[in-house]
Amino acid sequence: MKHYLEVQFTLSGPLPPESKGEIEELFKQFTEKTQESRDKGEFKITEWKTKGTKLDITISSVDSLSPHVAVLRLRKKLSAAIGKKYRVGLRGFAFIKYIIETELEEKPVKEFTLPLVKNLEFFEEKGKSYVKIEIDPEIEEDFVEKGAIERIVRRVGEKISKQHYGAKREHHQISWYSGEKKHHTEENPTQMMQKANWIQRTNYRNQWILSPTITALAEALKHIMIDYVYEPLGFNQMMIPKLVDWSIWLRSEHAEGIYQGGFEPYFVVQPKSADPEYFEEIADYITITKTIPLEKLAEKVSAPIGGLSYAQCPPFWAWIQGKTLAKESLPIKVYDWSGPTYRYESGSAYGFERVDELHRIETLFIGSPEQVKQIGMAVKDKLRVIFEEVLDLEVREAKVTPWWLQQSAHEDEMDSAEDLVVGTIDYEAYMPYRGSREESEWLEIQNISIIGQKYPKGFSVKAEGNIELWSGCGGGSFERFLTAFISQKGLDKDNWPNKFLKYIDKLPEPVKFH
Repeated sequence: MKHYLEVQFTLSGPLPPESKGEIEELFKQFTEKTQESRDKGEFKITEWKTKGTKLDITISSVDSLSPHVAVLRLRKKLSAAIGKKYRVGLRGFAFIKYIIETELEEKPVKEFTLPLVKNLEFFEEKGKSYVKIEIDPEIEEDFVEKGAIERIVRRVGEKISKQHYGAKREHHQISWYSGEKKHHTEENPTQMMQKANWIQRTNYRNQWILSPTITALAEALKHIMIDYVYEPLGFNQMMIPKLVDWSIWLRSEHAEGIYQGGFEPYFVVQPKSADPEYFEEIADYITITKTIPLEKLAEKVSAPIGGLSYAQCPPFWAWIQGKTLAKESLPIKVYDWSGPTYRYESGSAYGFERVDELHRIETLFIGSPEQVKQIGMAVKDKLRVIFEEVLDLEVREAKVTPWWLQQSAHEDEMDSAEDLVVGTIDYEAYMPYRGSREESEWLEIQNISIIGQKYPKGFSVKAEGNIELWSGCGGGSFERFLTAFISQKGLDKDNWPNKFLKYIDKLPEPVKFH
């Protein structure tokens, strides 16, 4: 495996000329020790220079220590060397250019892209297949620290393997397109919102705090959904639990696909005892050390009883499980946004559009096949109006592989008789900062599914008069809606559509920091 890295450290101040010899010696010793610790391969710090508060380093390696790992180790050594003697600190680092070249077991069936990767180039040389991975220079430090680059390299092989073996039949057919819309920026929307203090990442992975400014936009979206979808179509709001026990996920078949690429839950545990004395030792330890004794704490809790809600649809069914619905109660039409849902996203999820804690709108409907099909198409058309006319977004509809096939372990498709009426439609938004419309990945912001008999059968729900029951649902998060909107319209209200501005009485000014 070959690596080439150009990295830039930011310093708290300029280094004096007399530090050059000491830094040179530090790099020399680091290189020698790295070489001594390995039987083969080559590791080199080929160049370094300082200018003002910047320290640029170029590292190359062949079958040796990865340069990004070297950067993490050098950071500690450099900080110790220049901090104490010259009172200059390291404030962070950024990649200028990082290329990884590795051999593949087999060449890809088709090329693909990956998050945090600027470019993937597949090529052959002397009868062997290789890939050249260029890491996105905007990758954040904490992702480097937490192994994102290793996962990128591994993911390339996994995706190629999936192309050759055992991948479920994928389907993606564009069925409608809004047409090109004018966009006002090509900047990364997450970074724009961060710089404007609209959102702030927490200390926990893939979780964000929404400031009053962006919360006002989320509230506007709620009222738009009510005015354009829920009130006209007769939906009622309800509150669905956000803690889901295993019995629900077993019946919905999510559990069968746990961490297999479609269902990544957060687990929930219970204390083995609520007696204060049972946890007194833990409390004493925390009081004295100001740290959490995780291993000791793990001994005092149960195995997972289930998890946090992945989507609101499955726990809804506990309400009517094993019951017979009266004919006059059909169809049932409800929506829920009473709290966040949780998905343990991959380590490469770093934008506001892919989060572990998301604020999701669930749209759910149950009735006869004819009722469900009619409602599903009506919801689809109303959503089209919201995205195209109210938000003025460039969007498209795509018929895709149903999500419930991806989130269970079953490889079988729906019955052929249902193929034309049971399925999923995704709404996808163009993200200008990602590149051209033709070549870049569009962002899924909402889906609508007609699921057929899956949930009524799974939860033993019947209807009076032996009416055949179907269900449908749809989901989308405020995080994705707003990411798509800001990606195309930017932060300037003057570029926002009037139909959207009608729902914003006053946009709170962002909090400023000094």
